[in-house]
Amino acid sequence: MGKLNKKTLINGMLLILGCLLIALTFNIFCVPNKIVPGGLSGVGIIFDHLFEIKTSYVLLVGNLLLVTTGIICLGLKDTIPSIIGAVVYTLIMYLTECMNITINLSSVFLNVITVGVLFGVGCTMVYLSGCSLGGLDIIGVIFNKKFGLTLGTALFIVNGTVLVIGTFIFGIEALLISLIIRYIESKIIDTFLTGISDSKILFINTDKIEEITKYIIEEIESGVSEIKVTSGFKKQKNTVLMCVVPTEKYLLLKSQIIQIDNDAFITVMDSYEVYGGTNRYKLPLHDLRI
Repeated sequence: MGKLNKKTLINGMLLILGCLLIALTFNIFCVPNKIVPGGLSGVGIIFDHLFEIKTSYVLLVGNLLLVTTGIICLGLKDTIPSIIGAVVYTLIMYLTECMNITINLSSVFLNVITVGVLFGVGCTMVYLSGCSLGGLDIIGVIFNKKFGLTLGTALFIVNGTVLVIGTFIFGIEALLISLIIRYIESKIIDTFLTGISDSKILFINTDKIEEITKYIIEEIESGVSEIKVTSGFKKQKNTVLMCVVPTEKYLLLKSQIIQIDNDAFITVMDSYEVYGGTNRYKLPLHDLRI
């Protein structure tokens, strides 16, 4: 089996297992206990409560509308991972929501921790497959691309709207539970995808030095060093970019580097302490040259 086929198989298994874990957690814990986790699934719980419409139907119609909007606003290429994830997740949600299984642990605390961890692990598996669950995240990306909002702010607004609506229907306790679940979920995802270090050190070998340097300084708001190197094999002189970025910005930066230069060679190291600059998360913006 070729490397490509093996990688595709692994990604497919991660996507299916991740979606299965999320769907089972949703149907076994969230639906019976009226927990609104945000996103399109949260909208599904609200519709199920008010109109007795199954969540899978809400996902199907919602994703059709959102994916179409995503293709129009972002283009087909950038929307394909969301399309694949949305189709798999909607299908698995449909197959699992007929299970009449309810798990209610001995305390609200245990329920919240369990749901947060399971959602976090499931979402991590989906993201590692290279896909996403689609849904309202597409709106967040559109807000980010078209209106200049940071992705975190855009997703907070979108998911926050769902949680607020859920609060009016299920009460303030449901809101607090949902917020704690989202927090645990995000920490699990961050730990698996980016590690536990505060910062990342990136060494970037690229032909697009000016474009990547500009992005790091203006968008990531971190300093950049240009290091002159000589390759050991061909003895060619080259320039490598070195920067230190907060862990929460690492995936965004890596994604943008690949978009600018798909042939870039990136080496990443953990950094557990950064000393100097205005603060540890916002390093000096001047361009250091070595």
